[in-house]
Amino acid sequence: MPAHGSNKHQSPTTLVHAMQILQITARGGHRGASIDDYLDELEFSRPTLYRLLKGLKQQGFLRSSPIRGRYLLGYELLVLGAQAGNGAGLRDLARPRLLGLAQRWGDSFYLFARDGINAVCLEVQNGAYPVGSFVRATGGRLPLGVGQASIALLAYLGVQERDEILNHNAEQLMDEYAIAIADIEVEIAHQLKQGYARGVEGSLLPEYCGLAIPILDHSGHPLGAMSCSMLKSRMTATHKLEVLQGMQEEVTAMVNQAHGLLYLD
Repeated sequence: MPAHGSNKHQSPTTLVHAMQILQITARGGHRGASIDDYLDELEFSRPTLYRLLKGLKQQGFLRSSPIRGRYLLGYELLVLGAQAGNGAGLRDLARPRLLGLAQRWGDSFYLFARDGINAVCLEVQNGAYPVGSFVRATGGRLPLGVGQASIALLAYLGVQERDEILNHNAEQLMDEYAIAIADIEVEIAHQLKQGYARGVEGSLLPEYCGLAIPILDHSGHPLGAMSCSMLKSRMTATHKLEVLQGMQEEVTAMVNQAHGLLYLD
């Protein structure tokens, strides 16, 4: 990947190879990846690898690890990721609201958005009683159908689109999360009737439960979902009502603010 201004006609193959390098680097975690790691998985030559590594470093997508001879993902990816996760300005608008909810109620609050057949966590704020979650941090992905935020995102899609997603994810949902499509459909019906999602019970986190509110634009299209996870012992009728009311107030204010920003010069 050349520096800015050179070789405008980069081949699609080179782009694919560069993306493969980034994926291998990401799998290396905090240790990064070595030349041998790349060569073991890639089918192009060592000179091509070195050329691409140099270009990716120049662009800021890779950086040298403190461990000699290894590479880490570069900080430029953080910049791009922050923008990618801020569709309609939701992440910026949601962050202080999630923090306020976490400080007020003590539970863990999340912002999710749909990414194809998955739900991706754009933001998380933990209160005084943080809990386990299917996603470990911002950027975590789940197949749609897992967790209460997935239900809130699925419920407002067209029936055909929703069925295609669930049919695609069905095997993974059952094999990895013990979630049946029929149970998801029950929760979608609950979301549409009651206005909030609960998620499917009895999966991998039996001691936790959650609530989610869809974030709908003024045409009813799902922009995202605000979600809360808590210990089951904390889900009293009063706490549930208070958290739902608090999330709904924040979602309504956030959508109105986002809508207003569209008309500002």
